Amino acid sequence: MRIDSHMHLYPTAAAGRAVVTAYPIVEYGEHAGVARSDRAGTVADGLAALADAGAAHGVVLGEFELPGAPFPPGGERWWPADPPHAEAREALLAYNRWLCDVGARHRELLPFATLHPGVLGAREAAAHVAELADDHGARGLKLHTISLRLHPDDPALQPVLAACAARSLPVVVHCGPDRHGAGWSLPEAFSPVLAAHPRLQLVLAHLGGAAWRSAAAFAEAHPSAWFDLSEIVAWAGAPAAPTPRELSALIRAVGPERVLLGSDFPWYEPADTLAELGALPGLGDGERDAIAGGNATRLLGL
Repeated sequence: MRIDSHMHLYPTAAAGRAVVTAYPIVEYGEHAGVARSDRAGTVADGLAALADAGAAHGVVLGEFELPGAPFPPGGERWWPADPPHAEAREALLAYNRWLCDVGARHRELLPFATLHPGVLGAREAAAHVAELADDHGARGLKLHTISLRLHPDDPALQPVLAACAARSLPVVVHCGPDRHGAGWSLPEAFSPVLAAHPRLQLVLAHLGGAAWRSAAAFAEAHPSAWFDLSEIVAWAGAPAAPTPRELSALIRAVGPERVLLGSDFPWYEPADTLAELGALPGLGDGERDAIAGGNATRLLGL
């Protein structure tokens, strides 16, 4: 069973195209060989992309960003206990409900909710995640800690992570460097999270992104961590990305049984991502099959 473990979907074509345009991929440097998707990222687009790839399921990762992506007030490292952007509360709750409704209507789509510590306080955020999982079909949580200006050890996040760990809900986090040099999403930034929540099923997206050279050491230090191949497999061979041979070696180093296929649709197509996985040198058929869906089947309990 093939599973795309990293997709994004949008209520309208205009919304999807706006997000893709607003987030050009620059961290790997120039690379002419990247296969891009030309779909807008609607629900219908996502279903069609999965069908074209022969995939049974797609994990739909939530994203909620405040205008201008504000930092915690006062230059503080952590978000305050009293959320400074509570006016966006209803919009965030409605977005997560929409995401879960999409999953209820299309059983092949598995919704992962999202949060913002500047919008919901820690206790309410944990309760919201619990409700979404218990009553509305949420299968996990996605956190883009760069967009959220969120250090993973922020106290505002810990009750949420505890709620996810208690329910065996996977948490997917963006992984890679940021242009501010804050280190919000570097692999090592997530070490305190796994130390505090040893039962947490944490998935580092992009196999570390442009910080991929740190992924193997992180995997060795944290044997419960998972990784996905989204984006990085499309950029293999770019100046700040591994070569295809280096990417195969990295998969072997972290353990192919801990690596998930992911396209990052609508930036890229699931079918192209599968082809890129198939072209990586040195991996066996069993390892490719596990990455293409077997590992996600275990992680998600499908």
